[in-house]
Amino acid sequence: MTSLRQRLRRVPAPVVDAGLALALAVANTIGIRVALAPGARPDAVAYACGLTIAALALARRRWPLGVLLASAAALQLYVANYTSTYRAIPLSVALATAWAAGHRRWSLLVAAWYVIGPLAYALSPLSQDTRTPLTLLGDAMSNAAMFAAVLVLGEAVRRGRALQLEQERSERLLLNVLPAPIATRLKAGEAVIADAFPEVTVLFADIVDFTRRSQRSSPAQVVQALNELFSAFDRLAQRYGLEKIKTIGDAYMVAGGLPDPHPDHAQAVAEMALAMREEVARRTDPSGQPLAVRIGIDTGPVEAGVIGTAKFSYDLWGDTVNTAS
Repeated sequence: MTSLRQRLRRVPAPVVDAGLALALAVANTIGIRVALAPGARPDAVAYACGLTIAALALARRRWPLGVLLASAAALQLYVANYTSTYRAIPLSVALATAWAAGHRRWSLLVAAWYVIGPLAYALSPLSQDTRTPLTLLGDAMSNAAMFAAVLVLGEAVRRGRALQLEQERSERLLLNVLPAPIATRLKAGEAVIADAFPEVTVLFADIVDFTRRSQRSSPAQVVQALNELFSAFDRLAQRYGLEKIKTIGDAYMVAGGLPDPHPDHAQAVAEMALAMREEVARRTDPSGQPLAVRIGIDTGPVEAGVIGTAKFSYDLWGDTVNTAS
């Protein structure tokens, strides 16, 4: 059964932010009415400050620091004009988002400003606040506790995002090494992955006389030339729905019909071979001489599997592979 967290992750971010902004607007409106001094009536400026903070939640993901500073400024404008205990709640979303985005110093500075600043002003000779020092200290500690909880939440979100990014990076690296169906089986805990395919088409291609040519060029030039050519081959393999198996020096190996069998693998490999020949014909080696390619293809049964535990690879065996090579 899908967990609540997984279902929430599927909700589009704009929908989440719109709901959050609406909830903040309602909460801020209520907070403004109940937090004013007895007998005071909020005016348009008070509601404008609260609704501004609510609307800023719509942009919190794109500009987390800007939203935090704008929210703090709007709340400061409210505090400067109204005698109120309305302090911590409106900043909570902006603080958590800014902290999760990595703006820790600014988050701590804003939190400290709204904990220490009002307390220092209320205890100063200029203040008209009639609350006792103990009450003022209690309010400051209440705000500090709320901000601490908000920042802890922001840190949890930050770590969760970092873990997700690392998992996505590991997934991309794994898919660069193994075909997607094989990677899925490996992640599921399958210890030995070995399959027999009754009919697969295998292609080998290598550059004619590349070893001798490379002796006249620098290592960087050789690697760059091979990287550009093999990257073009990779795009061709993707276009024709084939599986790149590996490269060995200046040789490139690709197969059709595995790990997911499909009936037109021989045609797809043949079309890729023609496209590879055209790709090579447009290129030159580092010394400017035209390139030529040898291509071998064979269709037949193969065995395929994952070998090794460190730097493992997906490889093929059988007479079909030997004949194509």
